[in-house]
Amino acid sequence: MGEASVKNHFELPDANNDNKLVIEGSMESAGGGDLKTKLVTFSIGDVSTAGVLWISPGIAGTLVKITSIIDTAITAADAVLSFQIDEMAVTDGDITITQSGSAAGQVNQSFPTANNILLSDEGIKVTKDGGSTTTSNAVVTFEILPS
Repeated sequence: MGEASVKNHFELPDANNDNKLVIEGSMESAGGGDLKTKLVTFSIGDVSTAGVLWISPGIAGTLVKITSIIDTAITAADAVLSFQIDEMAVTDGDITITQSGSAAGQVNQSFPTANNILLSDEGIKVTKDGGSTTTSNAVVTFEILPS
C-alpha cells in the first residue's frame, strides 16, 4: 500500500461560514518562488534620455529581482538601467534594454546577487545611460523579500 495522500480543503468566509485561512511556515509558488515578496512598481520616463532618479520603496529586505518593460521600440543603441543602494552598485542588477529587435512590451530582468539589502528608510538610485534614441517610457518593478 502506498503513502497516504493529503488533500487540503479551504473555505472562503461568506455569509454562511466564517472560516479563516491560517498558513504557517513559508509558502512557495509552483515554480519555487517565495510568495512573501513585495512588488514596488514605478515609471522612470524616457529610457533614451540620460538621467538619475531616486525611488524609496519603504520596505526593508532583499532586492531579488528587477523587471523593466518599455512602451516603444528603441533605436541606435541599447539602453542600460543601473541601480545603487547606499551609493553601492547592486551586483548583477543592471538591466540592458536591447535595441536590436526591441518593441513595445519588451520585458527585461535582472537578478541581483549582492549589495541588494535595503533598509526601510533607504532609497534606490536609478541611472539611465541614455544610450538609445527614440522616446520610450519604461516601468520598472522591484521584487523585494522583506526582512
